Amino acid sequence: MTAKASFERLAAKLATDEEKADARKTEPAVTLTAAQRILKAWEAKDYFGLLGLPEPEADELGRPVWNCTEVDVGKAYRKLSIVVHPDKNPGDDEARRAFEVLNKAHRMLKDPTSREDVLRGAADKARRKREQQEAAADLDTRMKMNAAKNDRAREMRKQEGQGLQSHILEQMRKRQEEAKRRAEAAAKAAAARSGRRVQDSDDDEESGKGAAASTGAAKPGARTASQAEDSDEDEDAAAAARNKRRKKPAFM
Repeated sequence: MTAKASFERLAAKLATDEEKADARKTEPAVTLTAAQRILKAWEAKDYFGLLGLPEPEADELGRPVWNCTEVDVGKAYRKLSIVVHPDKNPGDDEARRAFEVLNKAHRMLKDPTSREDVLRGAADKARRKREQQEAAADLDTRMKMNAAKNDRAREMRKQEGQGLQSHILEQMRKRQEEAKRRAEAAAKAAAARSGRRVQDSDDDEESGKGAAASTGAAKPGARTASQAEDSDEDEDAAAAARNKRRKKPAFM
C-alpha cells in the first residue's frame, strides 16, 4: 500500500468517526428553502456550499485541490437561479436577496483571481480540519499518518521539481527556436538588400552606356557650328585688311 493510500484511509476513518460523533450531538435539522440555504451559506462565506458544489481539499503541501470546472460552476448557478429568480418569486424579498448573493458567488468562482483567493482560503480551512482530526487520534495513528503525509509531501516536491525543470527546458527550447527564426529572417533580409544594391548598380551602368551612345563622341578635326561661324568672321576681317592695304592714298 502506498503512502498516499495509507494516509487517505486513516484520514477517512477519522472523518467517519467524527461525523458519527457529530450526528449523535446534532439536533434534527430544520428544512430550509433554497433561498434560506443560499443566504445562510453566504453569511458563513461558504461559497461552494451556496452553489451546491463540493468543498476543496488541501494536499500535503497545503495547496488547494478542487476538481470542479467552470462548466460545473455555470451549471450549478443556472440550476439555482431558476429557483430563486425574482420573476418566479414576485414580492418575495428573501428570494430576491438570495438571487443577488447567488450572482455574487457565481462571479467570484468564475473570475480566475477571486477564485484563486477563495480556493486558497478553503484549502487552509481543510488543512486545519485535517490537523484537528489528526490531533484527536491516538499516538500510534498520528505517527503513521504523519509518516505517510511526509512521504507523500516528499514525493510531490520531487514531482513538482521535475515539472519545473521540464518547464524550464521547454522555455529554453522555445527561446532557441525563436532566436534561430530571427537569425534566418535577418539573413534573408540582408541578402535581399544586397541583391537590390547589385541590381541598382547594374541599372546605373546601363543608363550611362545608353547616354553615351545617344550623344556620341566628337570626331577629331570636326568643327562645331560656333567654331565655323568664328572662322568665317576671321576670314572676312582678313580680307578687308588686305583690300585696305592695296588702296593708295589720294593726294590733292
